[in-house]
Amino acid sequence: MSGDPDDAEVPDDLEITIWDESTGYRTCTDCGRDCPPEPFDAGEGQGIRIAFACPTHGVHSVVDPFEGKR
Repeated sequence: MSGDPDDAEVPDDLEITIWDESTGYRTCTDCGRDCPPEPFDAGEGQGIRIAFACPTHGVHSVVDPFEGKR
């Protein structure tokens, strides 16, 4: 490699993730993947919660979308 960035070969399957502190709860701590939200019923009288689950590493965050708004 010459050291020139234009000479770098980038694989087609390369996934680049960028950490964003405001949405860090969505990001898998193991692989850095942005995880889709999965709403679920938190139980009787508890409302809903949203889980963020990595397809490879499983659930890593659960948030209450109404926290502090009741």
